[in-house]
Amino acid sequence: MVPNRKCAGIGCKLREHIRCSDMPAADVTRLENTMVVRTVTRTEKIFSQGADATGLYCLRSGHALLWHADIFNHKTAFRVVGPGEMMGYRSLFGEDAHAATAQALTACDVCYYPKKVVLQLVDEFPGFARRFFRTLARDRGPRDALLLRGQHIPVRTRLINLLLLMNTDEMCPDDGECVLKLPMLRRDIAALLAARPESIARAIKELGQDGIAIFSGRTVTIPNLDALTVETNSEQLPLKGAVTV
Repeated sequence: MVPNRKCAGIGCKLREHIRCSDMPAADVTRLENTMVVRTVTRTEKIFSQGADATGLYCLRSGHALLWHADIFNHKTAFRVVGPGEMMGYRSLFGEDAHAATAQALTACDVCYYPKKVVLQLVDEFPGFARRFFRTLARDRGPRDALLLRGQHIPVRTRLINLLLLMNTDEMCPDDGECVLKLPMLRRDIAALLAARPESIARAIKELGQDGIAIFSGRTVTIPNLDALTVETNSEQLPLKGAVTV
């Protein structure tokens, strides 16, 4: 199998599933031939809550926000999705409508794989199916909204949870300094965390003074990832390669 170079370079989770399933090259090509790459602009919706789940989505570049609206149209954001991550698979395998909306935070290139082909390969290759079972089992889905918007959680901790949810192997290696590029403005962070902008500014200042996370514009430098995670007191928070709905 020869993976798509552009996708392989970003740590694509779907490519990882394919590689670990020992799928023959001919079947990889069958999947590749159905892929459609779409460019979406900032704020554009990639898929909408309530729409039929017609395929699997992977981010090749950019960042997207997942949010859910209740019956009163109150919107709750619960995940920032980055390059290499998959979206829409919960609804795809559940054969149900999308339970959330995916909206571009920045300009994005999105890879789309039709439902029919993905399900055929899942049926044909048990190793491929097992990788998705593992992904589904580890997916926290909208429950992560409590980590980001829970009023009982200090704003400082909510901000740390957001940084951890954005963490990937490429951005934050097991050792050494970690650097994150925020895909949103601070006012957008405040809205995502259900906090006042001044509270976000104060938390950013405190984290910098404590040497835990240093913000400079949209760049965040984390000298020691372990020191950041200690503050969350949440063993269930996915620290690396967080999966998505």
